[in-house]
Amino acid sequence: MKTNFNKHKFRRFLQSLSIKYYKMLTPKELKKRGEYDYECFAICHNLMEKESTSLLISPISKKRYIKSDETQIFIIIEPNQMTIVNHNYSYNIDIWGRPYEKLTHIFDHEVERRREKMEMEIKSNVKHSLTNIYQNLFNDKV
Repeated sequence: MKTNFNKHKFRRFLQSLSIKYYKMLTPKELKKRGEYDYECFAICHNLMEKESTSLLISPISKKRYIKSDETQIFIIIEPNQMTIVNHNYSYNIDIWGRPYEKLTHIFDHEVERRREKMEMEIKSNVKHSLTNIYQNLFNDKV
């Protein structure tokens, strides 16, 4: 019992040393969160939840787009930067690290959810059987 306790204490000691070592070597710029991370995250999350917004992903440039016709807001999410545009203003905000990863994760899951919904609608709207489609194709040619 005593050896397990000592092993645990030793592991915790090593863990605390590694955390202190990591903090010493990490630049202060990376430690500090962005000023507007919370506001940007809340705006994007709110717009993504609305079904009326358009979501688009560009796989080559890794950009994500949110367009809301209701609120007239257009958002471009790029690696390390977010642009929020309205008819009256435009903000370029640095967003990186965990907030960026979390935002893109939520965005990707919302796009996937909408894709699945659309796919289910497409599959449920099947009105013709394969033979009916085949017959219609050949009747049109005759």
